[in-house]
Amino acid sequence: MYITKSNYIDYIQCRKLLWNRKNNKEIFPEISETKQAIFDQGNEVESYAQKLFPGGKEIKNNFQEGQQETKQHIENGEKILFQATAMVENLMVRSDILKYNEETKSWDIFEVKSSTEIKEEQHIPDLCFQKITLEKDGYKIGKTYLITVNSEYVRKGEIEPEKLFTINDISDQVENYRSTAEANIPKALKLITQAEDPTVEIGKQCKNPYECPLKNVCWNFLPEYSIYDLKKISESKIRTLKNLGILKITDIPDYFELTEAQTTQLQVAKTGTPIINKDTIADELNNLDYPLYFLDYETYNPAIPLFDGTRPYQQICFQYSLHVLKSQNSEVEHFEFLQTEQENPMKKLLSSLRQHIGETGSVIVWNRPFESGRNKEMAEQNPEHAAFLESLNNRMFDLMTIFRNRHYVHPQFRGSHSLKIVLPVLAPELSHSNLEEIQQGGIASLHWFKHVFKNSPEKDRTIKNLLEYCKLDTWAMVVIWKKLNELS
Repeated sequence: MYITKSNYIDYIQCRKLLWNRKNNKEIFPEISETKQAIFDQGNEVESYAQKLFPGGKEIKNNFQEGQQETKQHIENGEKILFQATAMVENLMVRSDILKYNEETKSWDIFEVKSSTEIKEEQHIPDLCFQKITLEKDGYKIGKTYLITVNSEYVRKGEIEPEKLFTINDISDQVENYRSTAEANIPKALKLITQAEDPTVEIGKQCKNPYECPLKNVCWNFLPEYSIYDLKKISESKIRTLKNLGILKITDIPDYFELTEAQTTQLQVAKTGTPIINKDTIADELNNLDYPLYFLDYETYNPAIPLFDGTRPYQQICFQYSLHVLKSQNSEVEHFEFLQTEQENPMKKLLSSLRQHIGETGSVIVWNRPFESGRNKEMAEQNPEHAAFLESLNNRMFDLMTIFRNRHYVHPQFRGSHSLKIVLPVLAPELSHSNLEEIQQGGIASLHWFKHVFKNSPEKDRTIKNLLEYCKLDTWAMVVIWKKLNELS
């Protein structure tokens, strides 16, 4: 059995994860649509990075065949290889880019990542594992580089790879990590040959540096509402509670030191009774001015900018939903926009929005930093709408603050103030889980690009589902606002 650089990253995250990856693959869930999109995006980024190295030869095969193909290309005089493959002493790597340095008479490794910064706990071990394996397979390795996405790059016309990427020399960091990797690799190889998986306590490694795909398996012994559900609970407090034999949240003693937010969450969990500060809620809502505009954006944030004037990972608003209540006794009106053509949606979206939001009245959102941030970005790129967007931000009210500031705390919130958690508690007849296909923002974003922007056969159905999803988000705010008014 062999280990790859990905396996090595598994090992330093969690030994149990690596063992099961090599010995018990059937317990891993299928790759989700969202995860697959991340992989696809990584492949796209890598293909653009390869343009920095014209004339490179790609290794088509894997394992021993790939190793032989790599060596054959080198014998033929190739100096730049994509997916250069080495397999030796139960170690296997495919390096994104391997380039021969004529001055040093050695090979430099270039690893391509979709991130905009160096993540030392992931990227340094990855490159070090590659370097060690390639050296064991007979290569003289010189420098090790990490190619990251330049978040300041602004697209103008065709993508310019030399501006899109930053090449970081991390040779020193990789060499400094070498002794750790050389100590870990034999342990990892020994681990995967064990008859049974190792016993590992659940902890922060279940989420760091990646969300573990086996979390549901390893956490299934916990009670339905456990101490791990306590908002922002520290590792040290988790250990203390477990040493006391406490796993159920309602078994936490009253004397146990917690933050104010955690204490409130625990209180409603124990009593089963909501905490509702009616006067404070009334004061907040009384500050709102009619007309009321309930607004929500849907966005797409690709690593490779789609449109001129945009940056990597910029959130591009492609859709909005707007519910409008002109006066206390008015009927609620609904307006919406969805970009269905292959062009930058900003100008059409803003022109549409301006038709329905006047110069006065409160703009109600859920999670103000997100919506206001999109308005600022759109104002920068569309100065003719800057005054309008600034006005929206100045009049913006975040309905989520009622719940985030604990003016309304319900046992079923479990410390969360997400719209998708709050809505079915206050309005049981409504829930995003009742929607046919799109039930959360990540899927909305992915499906817009995959089916609407790219004109797939699923385009018409996806348009319908996107409109339903975004409409529910703003209608949910209307319903929650009404419920809060009734309560207060």
